[in-house]
Amino acid sequence: MKKSWPMAFTALLLAVSLTACSTENAAVEPASSTVQVATVKQESLDAVYDLSGTLAAYDETPVSFQINGTVSSVNGDVGDRVNKGSVMAQLDTADIQLEVENANQSVAAAQAALSSARASMTNARAGQQAAAAGVASAQAQVESARASEQGVLSGKRPQEKAQAQNAVTKAQTAYDQAKTAATRAQTLFDNGLLTQQENEQAQTTLANASESLKDAQEQLSLILEGASQSDRASAAAAVKQAQVGIENAQASVAQANAAVEQAQAGVEQSQASYDQAVIALNTAKLKLSRANLKAPASGVILTKQISEGQTVSAGTEVFSIGEINRLKVLLPIPDSEIAQWKIGQQVSISLYDEVRTGKVAKLYPQTNENTGSINVEVAISNPNADWKPGQVVSASRQASSKQGILLPVEAVISSGSDPYVFKEVKGKAVKTTVKLGNLYNNRYEITGGLKVGDKVVTRGSDRLFDGDDLTVSQAQDNKAAAPAASNNANSGAKAND
Repeated sequence: MKKSWPMAFTALLLAVSLTACSTENAAVEPASSTVQVATVKQESLDAVYDLSGTLAAYDETPVSFQINGTVSSVNGDVGDRVNKGSVMAQLDTADIQLEVENANQSVAAAQAALSSARASMTNARAGQQAAAAGVASAQAQVESARASEQGVLSGKRPQEKAQAQNAVTKAQTAYDQAKTAATRAQTLFDNGLLTQQENEQAQTTLANASESLKDAQEQLSLILEGASQSDRASAAAAVKQAQVGIENAQASVAQANAAVEQAQAGVEQSQASYDQAVIALNTAKLKLSRANLKAPASGVILTKQISEGQTVSAGTEVFSIGEINRLKVLLPIPDSEIAQWKIGQQVSISLYDEVRTGKVAKLYPQTNENTGSINVEVAISNPNADWKPGQVVSASRQASSKQGILLPVEAVISSGSDPYVFKEVKGKAVKTTVKLGNLYNNRYEITGGLKVGDKVVTRGSDRLFDGDDLTVSQAQDNKAAAPAASNNANSGAKAND
């Protein structure tokens, strides 16, 4: 027993020594912290303004149906990118399809009626031409009847009278010769010197000559006496009949003209009905095309107020589309300071831990009614679409070309007399004393202790000790970031608290 207690004591001391050694090793083992890191760079030292605004898509377009209806399908959701002309939603088109079909039938019927009216017009014009030809023919007949009547009233011409007189003279000569021959033949027959046949032939010749002489004398008498009363009446009746014919022909022309006018009215009416039917068809087709809601521009769907089965009214906004690769913010500037702002001027825009440079795109032409300020529109590039419309940002206008190193206030530990930051060097936290200058929008100007290219912990430094292992968060963007902008930023304030 006496020999065993020294050994037990020795074992106890060894156990205590091992425990202490283990505790000491655990205490000096560096901690590992997850932080965000930014690379130091030169930046413009802006004049500080108490400005803030809300981000908005630079180009935002409301989207609405142009007709009323019930939504049958929706093809887009908030955050989806759409191209101009792509169909975002559709309305039920059963009723519209029926309108199109009815309109097609109306157009076909109107086309048939128009073709029939045009055919009637062609026939009416042919009748008009025929009536005009009838008038011309009737006029010719009147002229011919009047010429005949004039001939009857005027009698025969001198030449005709001379011819008739010559005919009488010739007939008288022939009669005289035939009479002499007949007398001689009778004497010879009585004396037995001529046959009875020859005597009869001579007597027949005399009789024929006598008839010819009588006819010639009567014709001459008629020519010399002129037309008879009956001839005159007959000629006058012919003229009157021809005049009645021209009156009838003129009446036919009037009827034909009336038929043409009526046919023309029918064509015009049919054409108007056809035009109205075509307009109704085009309207139905346009209505059908408007049942598809197409994106008026390319961009990202910002808002959506539509669902299947919903009844929508024309003009009611159901989507809004914006191009968020470029944003804008309206800054209310006091009217006394608006002269300091110019289009194209650079403006620093702060959101949380990041600062971007925007440009003045527009100066509004009038003051706001309630505040008297004037809006300045600033455009901001947003290529990764990581800033969102609706976020509140602060802004400061670049007033000089002076540059320096700026760090967010949360990166600087200033609880003691010497402010410091933690640099990231080969995965370790290295405590580094810095000198502070002015405060710009919740960012310290670093006048000493850091150089461009150093990597500094911008978030999580309050949990670090010198030499800690660092795990760099994926949220870092390798740019000197700014903290959330404060509306109460102090221009020119010293930060040596």
